[in-house]
Amino acid sequence: MSTAPESTGVDAGWDAFVTRPALYIEPSRLAMCFDGMVDSELCARLKTSRRLEERLSRLVHSRYRLGRTVAAEDVGDIDRSIALASSEQLAELARRAGAIYWANSIANTVRAADAAAFDAALGETLCVVALANRDLSGPMQPLTPYDQLSARVMQDGLRCLGAWCRGQSPGVGLRVGLKLAPNPALDDAVNRPFDELGPAIIRRAAG
Repeated sequence: MSTAPESTGVDAGWDAFVTRPALYIEPSRLAMCFDGMVDSELCARLKTSRRLEERLSRLVHSRYRLGRTVAAEDVGDIDRSIALASSEQLAELARRAGAIYWANSIANTVRAADAAAFDAALGETLCVVALANRDLSGPMQPLTPYDQLSARVMQDGLRCLGAWCRGQSPGVGLRVGLKLAPNPALDDAVNRPFDELGPAIIRRAAG
């Protein structure tokens, strides 16, 4: 059962998520609000100014057309926890989601070199997580070149996160996307099978 302080904390966190995007927007995305007049490094410094926070948040709202306010109670518990995650937590979530998406490829590995490549790219713990959630896995993937395996898994995880964002109301999905650096895997149109698998994988990875 939630206590009153916990409820207040959730409400405060959601209010900041909705009304104060300058607190969490990734610097290069903030730089886009200035049409090339301000670089990412300066934007990172601007974000530390409490005096500018309200003005920057208004600018972000306008530039990205963040849409209407969404009440916390209109968003499910798991989706709300994802929305309130930090950029670091979202990046780790995407990595977990990518591993789950690759679970069939991990499970069907027979060559020692392939198994070693997965272990190097993901680590044993993440491989175990992936296999435990194989029911949501995507299709088999080619494993080579090995030196790109980690990046490819991450890209597919970002595609899953992008699909989750598209499945949210614009007021939620757009804001979550602002927390991470621009990336076609996250930002571009969602293609099959990520449109069907992505949101479920993200929720499973966050659970």
